[in-house]
Amino acid sequence: MAYKDILAVVDTGEDDDQFLKDVREFARAGDAHLSIAILSAIPMTDYAVAIGPPYVLLADYLEAAEEKQAKVAKIAARDGFEIRTLSEESGILLDKAPVQARYADLVLFGPASAYANRYMRRRLIENIALSSGRPVMVVPTGWGPRPFNRIVLGWNATREATRALGDALRLAAPGARVDVVVVDGRATARGHGSEPGADIARNISRNGFEVTVHALRSEGERESAVLADFAQAKRADLLVVGASAHSRLRELFLGGVTHDLIDGGPLPILFGH
Repeated sequence: MAYKDILAVVDTGEDDDQFLKDVREFARAGDAHLSIAILSAIPMTDYAVAIGPPYVLLADYLEAAEEKQAKVAKIAARDGFEIRTLSEESGILLDKAPVQARYADLVLFGPASAYANRYMRRRLIENIALSSGRPVMVVPTGWGPRPFNRIVLGWNATREATRALGDALRLAAPGARVDVVVVDGRATARGHGSEPGADIARNISRNGFEVTVHALRSEGERESAVLADFAQAKRADLLVVGASAHSRLRELFLGGVTHDLIDGGPLPILFGH
């Protein structure tokens, strides 16, 4: 079952034309309702005082926010999607965004180059992925929506990876190929079974998908690098991972290379939690 209610997140920057085009095409292809959330972090007063008169900074902020709303509203009037605007101080915005995300099936973020405030984008992805209960998909620069015929799943037998798999299969094309990648897997009673990856592969197969399990060794590399390299080598349409809450997003299951993938890797990456 495809996602029918999609939320795409932008900020007040000017470089997201391609991302806005891609998400409209993605929603149209799936006959889904699309909402665009324009997030604008209001500058803190103490920050404004530190660099100049507060009213100057606030005036610039208001002008940028109004221009962005007018730009997106013009596109929405033509293409028929919903607009949501959240203007709050950064801390409040980080708390509100996951709540808004709960009322959609899937949350989309563009590459870092599409955002004026890249730090806030990172924090928003982190908070939404870990707190909303909805999957987050980050799409790369120049991504064109197409069927998800080949999916790479980073499998570590956790609840988060299981949730990510379920989220991903809703996107998968009928009969899609799923590569289950287990990096440095060890048989344990509380995680992998006697043959890491085999049990989840049987489950995926019973749902009508072609499955192959790949047991890989990191050989000193980060698990994330192994997964990313594998997905690119297989020309995958989607890389899927579980977002663990035990540390900051850039140090999650994918490790430090997640920084590169989130900022605009060569293929979409889906986080489930």
